[in-house]
Amino acid sequence: MTDAPPDLGAALAALQRAGRLFRAGRYMDAADIYREVIRRRPRLPDVHNNLGIALKMAGHVRDAAPCFKRAVKLKPDYIAAHVNLAATLEALGKPRDGLEHRVDAWRLAPEDMDLRDDLVHALRRCPFDKPHAGARAALTALHARRDVDRQNLAGPTLRAWRAHPAIGKVLDAARHGFPGRPAGAGFKPLSQFLPDELVIGALCWSVIVDPAMEAAMTRTRRLLLDRAAQGEALDASAPWLAALAVQARLTEWVWFENADETADLALLERRGDEPDPGSERTLVRALYRPLETDPQAEALRREASMLAYDADDPWALLLRRSLLEPRAEMRLAETIPRLTPIGDATSAAVRDQYEEHPYPRWRTLDRRPPRTLAQRLERALPALREPDIPDGPPRILVAGCGTGRHAIQTALRYADARVLAVDLSTASLAYAKRMAADLNVPNLSFAHADILALGDHAERFDLIECSGVLHHLARPLDGWRVLRRLLAPGGFMRLALYSRRARAAFDEVRAGIPLGAPILERIRAARRIVHTLPEKHPARALLRTADFYTASGVRDALLHAQETAVDPLWINDALGSLSLRFLGFELPEASMIVPYRQQRPNDPAGLDLYAWEVVEIEHPALFLGMYQFWTRDAG
Repeated sequence: MTDAPPDLGAALAALQRAGRLFRAGRYMDAADIYREVIRRRPRLPDVHNNLGIALKMAGHVRDAAPCFKRAVKLKPDYIAAHVNLAATLEALGKPRDGLEHRVDAWRLAPEDMDLRDDLVHALRRCPFDKPHAGARAALTALHARRDVDRQNLAGPTLRAWRAHPAIGKVLDAARHGFPGRPAGAGFKPLSQFLPDELVIGALCWSVIVDPAMEAAMTRTRRLLLDRAAQGEALDASAPWLAALAVQARLTEWVWFENADETADLALLERRGDEPDPGSERTLVRALYRPLETDPQAEALRREASMLAYDADDPWALLLRRSLLEPRAEMRLAETIPRLTPIGDATSAAVRDQYEEHPYPRWRTLDRRPPRTLAQRLERALPALREPDIPDGPPRILVAGCGTGRHAIQTALRYADARVLAVDLSTASLAYAKRMAADLNVPNLSFAHADILALGDHAERFDLIECSGVLHHLARPLDGWRVLRRLLAPGGFMRLALYSRRARAAFDEVRAGIPLGAPILERIRAARRIVHTLPEKHPARALLRTADFYTASGVRDALLHAQETAVDPLWINDALGSLSLRFLGFELPEASMIVPYRQQRPNDPAGLDLYAWEVVEIEHPALFLGMYQFWTRDAG
């Protein structure tokens, strides 16, 4: 640009030209105009922001950062510039600096769900190599909300806490030699620390996904049991003790236990009728066994029934979850209608597994404003261009709802939808029904049914969701065929299936699990194998999942009664036989599409399952979290 804009009108005309150039993909030409406008009018934050966007689009990410910084300096409440600066700093490998601006953006608009989700994602990626005041404030605010899945906050909460050198040293010492050998020098029980309200909250509301923290909790539990069995004072803070007991319950007592602990616990149980000031011995027992089996269970149940609900009181939560909720679920189980018998032998075996271990025993979830089906598809499959999506309230079937998390999210997601959720397991359905009542989800009903026996069901559905279910049938296509008959004309299906190649990583673990032992022993054996695998073994990915830290999760992942994994070619053949169109994989990480686009650069929607087969051969762990994909009635 040779002539500088002499006045505001000329500047506006120049900015319009820059906008046209930007839309035409001529980013550096647009940047030249923005620079000239800034030279004459340097205090326009929008122009600095636009210059940063143009430079970033042109690949000059490092040059873009100062532009966004100048924009937020000129206008501190400029949300878009904070977001752009955060994303740029993250792209430059500076997640800690980017987090500051994620916090600022959300603080300016705390009800904006996209900003909230971006902040949570940034918190989960931040390494926290030292304390971060902004992160602490954000975590405090997020933990207090009922519309946030607190499981996603547990990791950053613990990393921020262990950034304190004394705490990091204790956790490192706990992990040393775990699980088979003594702790390293410098370990002390967690119960001797001053209670941190965020960590206490994380223990009570989320499964802790952290090997070092598990080691510290397991070793702390052992020391507390030693003292209690000897009749010694525990020297433990009450909030820590109760919160650790709540966490033990969330894990379904999956932590490692040796023969000495079992003997000491039996001794402690024999002393169950003795006076127990502060319920200390009761809490130690609750670290190892369900409180409902405790010698003091009836007295504690009476106490629980008189306590007001307090989401921040670990003792009250322990009593409620141990002694009130299970009874409520037993009553709810009697109210669940039965749509079909469970006649198939494999279905019966799977049902028995989930009656013993309902999965997952979740506690919180993210809530967002309801959307239409078209809006949901646009978010799940950004490259999809699908015509004729109905805009009315959909009729939805969730086939295999388990403990209800997916079904409740579905019912909350779609405006005015009517949702039917079915499952084999009455125990799982009762948990789901209690959670739906707690979360006030009126448009969701539950029924007991076997997918294989639903062929005569009269209702037809606009959307059928079946996530992580069909691969637990002896012949997944049989169940899929039944669901296909329940699909309304033009209807959609969203499915999730295990990848044969990704699941092969777990074969070595399964081969080492002893046969014939009680199920909890087998679960612990599987966990011990994973803990001792070489650092780069693909199965160690389990250490980063919540499933690995609960008994039901390990059983579901490694000891399932039935598992039949598939591959993209199997999916392709099944779609053809069922007259369904493939609409694309719903990918949790945008980077997952990159190797596909190298194979098929002219297919942004990723619709070629043969190409996906080639991609997965080269990247066998790509779909470790299952194939999640959408299909539609092909007419």
